Amino acid sequence: MNTDNTMSGRVNVVLPDEVYEIVKNLAGTERRSQSQMTAILIEEALEARNLLQKSSLPNKGK
Repeated sequence: MNTDNTMSGRVNVVLPDEVYEIVKNLAGTERRSQSQMTAILIEEALEARNLLQKSSLPNKGK
């Protein structure tokens, strides 16, 4: 059980080469891991679809 408010769910995904390169480059630009960048992009997509509220995730934006 996760008690320190960090992420706990894991997903393995295969991306098209073009999408992978964009994520990789964006992660490098923002000095984040590719995993962190992918998690941020998924959160933003869910927010854009009104499926996730911006304030519902702990430590968002840190």
